[in-house]
Amino acid sequence: MKPLPLLGEPDWPQRMDGVTAAQSLTDPDLDATWEGTPRWMTGINWGGETFFNSIGKGVDFFGSNLGGGDYVPVEIRFSTTTTTLCQTFRRDLGYVASGVGTFPGSVWDVTNPGSPRRLNVCFVEDNSIAPADHAWNPNGTGGSPIYGKREYLFIMNSTYDGTGLTYAADNIYSGASSLDVLYGWWPLVESGQTLLGSLPATLHIDPHYVKNLRAIPADGQLTVTWTYFGATPDHFRIYSDAISPATTTLIDVPGTDHSYVHGGLTNGITQYYRVEAMDAGDAVLAGSAELSAAPAIMSNQMELVGFWNDRGTYGDIWGYVDPGTNREYALLCARNDGVSIIDIDADPPVEVGFIPAPYPGSDSKDVKIYDHYAMVVNEGDDVQIVDIADVTNPVQVSTFTPDGGGSHNCLVDGHWLYVVGNHGTGGLEIVDLTNPLAPTEVGNFQPYYYHDLDIRNDTLYACGIYGDGLDVLDVSNKTSPSLITTFNYTGSGIHNCELSEDGKYLFQGDEIGSSGNWTRVWDVSNLASVSKATDIITDPDAVVHNCYIKGDLLFIAHYTEGVHVFDVSDPSSPVQVAYYDTFQPAEYGYSGCWSVYPYLPSGRIIASDMQTGLYVFQMADSDSDGIFDVIDNCVDTPNADQADSDGNGIGDACELCQCPKQGDFDDDGFLTALDLGDMIDALFAGGSDPQDPLCPASRADIDCDGFATALDLGNLIDHLFAGGPGPCDPCAP
Repeated sequence: MKPLPLLGEPDWPQRMDGVTAAQSLTDPDLDATWEGTPRWMTGINWGGETFFNSIGKGVDFFGSNLGGGDYVPVEIRFSTTTTTLCQTFRRDLGYVASGVGTFPGSVWDVTNPGSPRRLNVCFVEDNSIAPADHAWNPNGTGGSPIYGKREYLFIMNSTYDGTGLTYAADNIYSGASSLDVLYGWWPLVESGQTLLGSLPATLHIDPHYVKNLRAIPADGQLTVTWTYFGATPDHFRIYSDAISPATTTLIDVPGTDHSYVHGGLTNGITQYYRVEAMDAGDAVLAGSAELSAAPAIMSNQMELVGFWNDRGTYGDIWGYVDPGTNREYALLCARNDGVSIIDIDADPPVEVGFIPAPYPGSDSKDVKIYDHYAMVVNEGDDVQIVDIADVTNPVQVSTFTPDGGGSHNCLVDGHWLYVVGNHGTGGLEIVDLTNPLAPTEVGNFQPYYYHDLDIRNDTLYACGIYGDGLDVLDVSNKTSPSLITTFNYTGSGIHNCELSEDGKYLFQGDEIGSSGNWTRVWDVSNLASVSKATDIITDPDAVVHNCYIKGDLLFIAHYTEGVHVFDVSDPSSPVQVAYYDTFQPAEYGYSGCWSVYPYLPSGRIIASDMQTGLYVFQMADSDSDGIFDVIDNCVDTPNADQADSDGNGIGDACELCQCPKQGDFDDDGFLTALDLGDMIDALFAGGSDPQDPLCPASRADIDCDGFATALDLGNLIDHLFAGGPGPCDPCAP
């Protein structure tokens, strides 16, 4: 049986179930609008799609046998004179059918507005919260107002039977996958209002098959993107206006296009968009919901070079390089579905393979790589071990069952898989991956719930997110890990940690604590005396999530703030050097950028946004030396070690190629008799230092042998007066 719905910390599962891979691509987007004043209904955010995230497709709630083109537009018409008889279910009794109840109004399929079809409705009651009175009244009186008495409403696809008996033999939870549940709603009466407070009132639920409409902001422009999984239309029509609704045609683009750059805009001025798929006769095949966005400067020193958003809600991300082709891929958790394998060398990026979750709603949360195997962590089920040697045809070869069934995160180090956040005690489990077809648990450490981890040389750092601090473990003996020390601070909520490359500093993100949800830097060079080095605060109201180190750069996935990059060459004094905001709304909380992966050989950075999918970035590196411009002091020549022996701000390796031509002592750009005199003076009469003050090479070293001698003087004379070869090029390889 599927696990009961969980409501926990923000990146735990919030959706109650999920969709299959086949359904998710073709299922529509939803939006909902309220008609009537005042609006006296709202809902609980369970991770739904619309109406305060309280309404979603039935398959995303408890399950459904519907998908693809089954979804229809619906009107919920509230009334004091019309009643719908509907089957009720008891949450406190495991969701068994419990008799016929009443709903105040009616629900209609309005695919054909002139001849609507009345639909069956079901709802849930919980006698442990409020008396089960067989009446849909989710206002919370006599129970818990914050949960609306959990009187979930289910809109079914069957025609109204007039009796409420159609589903009398079913269980709305365990049997949901075989039922025709169109939409699920977790309702709540708006604060200060009453149920049926004013009439007439209608709630419209609309499916949109041109989906995933997004507008990516930049300076003076918006890049509008969308997806469509029907047959290729003749063209797409984009509507845009400065006010809602968007009714003015902006442009028609070919049916093969799924994006358009709308330029010439003013930063900060909101634009509204809709997109319709059209046939050759200009008839509408399908349309999108409306979107609003405003152009803005969303980045600094990071360029967006790829974008993908073909699925729904996203989680963690990791990179993979095919050893045979060197093509680079993003493995992106599509939390309700599984894991998408996306070719980021394609332009635009394209999903080439997919790893389906064990069942709809497993909540694929995290993924890591061991050799050519993907380790997929599912919050509600086993860890899947999947062979991705052929990325277009991933094959699950084995599973590992954590304590309690599911887990939250994992880490691969050598041939060891470390799993944390299991649904038993919640601590650490260690798995031997020597044979990926038969993973074997060899040890565990279970003091309390660990949320994330990092490791260096068998010293493992485990994050106790619920106020337990950071445990440091010795895992050199895999069968018997032991605690070295723990360090903590008041009000902690430690989510993620990452060691500096020398292992002396630990960067730790606080996700849910009460003392500031930012990044803290710890000096862990002496575990007997750990001390805090500094805080990294981009905005005191913004929440951090995952962070990773590459060289001297710290990459932070910062939820609503996107990706932020810091130079941590001095860990006690980090300096922000780049950012890209993947989440446009000026909001805080647990939306936006989930994770970032900076380790691809190409230097590209991939990031996941919970709402908008995959982002592929390239940091500015004008000389292609692998060093980011902001911390690079050479624009022409590789300068990997940044050595600057004379302290003039120009790296030594660059200065060599900035030297004047050998022998040109007076810096006039020409070799003349004047330079010959200067050279004689420098070599034999104590004149000007033949060493250039800005360059380690000698100007008098005409033959570039590392020494300035009379032979070099002879070479210069030969060049000037006998047509001999010119001086060597000190910059030549």
